[in-house]
Amino acid sequence: MNKLFKYIGCALVSALAVAACSPEEFEGANQNGLPTVEDKQLSVETDQETNTAVFTVKGDFKGCYPVWYLDGKVYSLLFTSSFHSMEEGTHALELRIMNRNGQSQAALSESFTFNETKVDYTPYFNRLCGKTWRVDYAEAGHLGCGESGSDGSTWWSAAVNDKADWGVYDDRISFTHSDADGVAGGAYSYDPGEGGTVYVNKDCSILGQTPGVSSEDVMVAVSPQNSTFTLVPGTYKDEECLYIQFAAHTLLPYIPYDDSYNNPYFRVEALTNTRLTLVCDNGAIAWRIVFTSREDTGLPDDGGDEATMDWNYDASSNLWKAVDEGTAFVGVTPFFANNDWGQIANPEWTHEGDVWNIVMPEGLGSQQWQGQFPIATTLTAGKAKKYNVYCIIEADNDASGVTVKLTDAVDDNNFFFANRCDVTADKPCIFKAESVSLPVGDAGALSLFFDFGGTPEGTRVKISKIYIEEAISYDGENNLWKTVDEGSDFIDIVPFFANNDWGQIDNPKWAHSGNVWELEIPEGTGTQQWQAQFPIQTRLTAAMVDSYSFSCTLVADNDIAGVTIKLTDAANDNNFFFANRHDIAADKPFVYKVSGAKLPIGDSSALSLIFDFGGAPSGTKIKISNVIFIKEN
Repeated sequence: MNKLFKYIGCALVSALAVAACSPEEFEGANQNGLPTVEDKQLSVETDQETNTAVFTVKGDFKGCYPVWYLDGKVYSLLFTSSFHSMEEGTHALELRIMNRNGQSQAALSESFTFNETKVDYTPYFNRLCGKTWRVDYAEAGHLGCGESGSDGSTWWSAAVNDKADWGVYDDRISFTHSDADGVAGGAYSYDPGEGGTVYVNKDCSILGQTPGVSSEDVMVAVSPQNSTFTLVPGTYKDEECLYIQFAAHTLLPYIPYDDSYNNPYFRVEALTNTRLTLVCDNGAIAWRIVFTSREDTGLPDDGGDEATMDWNYDASSNLWKAVDEGTAFVGVTPFFANNDWGQIANPEWTHEGDVWNIVMPEGLGSQQWQGQFPIATTLTAGKAKKYNVYCIIEADNDASGVTVKLTDAVDDNNFFFANRCDVTADKPCIFKAESVSLPVGDAGALSLFFDFGGTPEGTRVKISKIYIEEAISYDGENNLWKTVDEGSDFIDIVPFFANNDWGQIDNPKWAHSGNVWELEIPEGTGTQQWQAQFPIQTRLTAAMVDSYSFSCTLVADNDIAGVTIKLTDAANDNNFFFANRHDIAADKPFVYKVSGAKLPIGDSSALSLIFDFGGAPSGTKIKISNVIFIKEN
């Protein structure tokens, strides 16, 4: 709607410019020359089926034109205009006439009413109401910000448990639908939790805050609050979407800017039974908050270090892309059965791009193989080779024991794996099968099976980013890094370790043997990124036109937050393949993998692999091993 009003404003200025005369002909507005509405006839026709009103004016318009006001705001300059809304309600319409001297003093007024809301909000209320929501601190990106018009995560996104010290994770919110007929809203409650505070951006001037006084965000003491909310239909990137309008001065766990408190209006990016993502946008920055209604059981045992999507679907090494593009796709022949193994109706399914959507049919049985969805392909595989297989599985209900099986299409006993995984509602399940091989012989055609036996009927399942590649190994003949470990392409290591004031300190103790690099963090190492740099300088070259795969394994005897791994052109530090940060848990091997990596600026005649351990506790022992660097094409 912002675009619409901006356009109307420009049109109004343009119309005034057109109506005005040249300086020689027009010496100024003449109050006695204002137009009138006396000979104008206004009519409004309302279509209750589509909630559309068409308003028209007739009469003598020589030297003048209409200006329509809808609900108090300039709406249109057309002689016949229309308005559509999905919601019930009454709208005020006013017509004035304008010429070069100005607008008519009198106006023609009318109103029209849409009797019914054309949006069925029931599914939204069923998901939103009757439960308690909290910020999902176990999800990466539960808070974030980005450019205006984005999903609020492109500039910064919170790591798992990132804001544990800011009193935001014990806050609770809830929604209650109004019992009144036709009301698209209801009651809202906010509880600041045990800490009794709300998390507020340092630039806010609300709740007694003064911008610029604090260099950090603040926690403000508040009381529990009862407020109201309304669901509002709207658009986002030209697509229909849902917004939530809260009453003025409504509290949410995080307040990023003044108007998100004074006039809180949020786009609903996601709403399922257990996940709610809200995005607010002040025209300069978009902010996101991700909520969950699941019981708060704390972080997973591994500290939230769940499997992540660390493969590049678009890499040339992805054999499955030919299936999604159609050249290696044969067909899908589902077999869905009830508990008596009687075949039932096939599921509804669609495929577009890298996404397969499947809806579980009524009567689906509860046993394995009673919900088979095989994707037959012309892909081949050799018994002597190893493969990596990845995909993402999502569902809007819990689906326990989903089977994933990659098999020879001719011999069902010649399969790579037949693994079962539990899919949690509204949580992406990252499936990985690495270094798998065929046990019997080569396969002239492969089928990828998914089995959903036991999944509740009506469940919507989404499978995406399927990736199959020949596994890369350290000892493979195509591993370019081996010449570095063997010495012929190794140049030197020139560490830079500094304290928190960026004063250089002693270099770490380090050693290299075979494919293992070991170092120990010296005393006094700073806590910031780039204060513990360990660069391995090489003679390896790379071409900008080529894509590469990279992998390495890190093990540390202490937790380290934000380890940086960067592979770069030694001559131009801005010409790098990647420069990513990762949290490493003590004594747990961390495998970093990238595929489809390319240099952005130009060729490199010498590469440096840089590790940065800024923030690692002094005395921490780190082992880097199995570095793999392969040209894909």
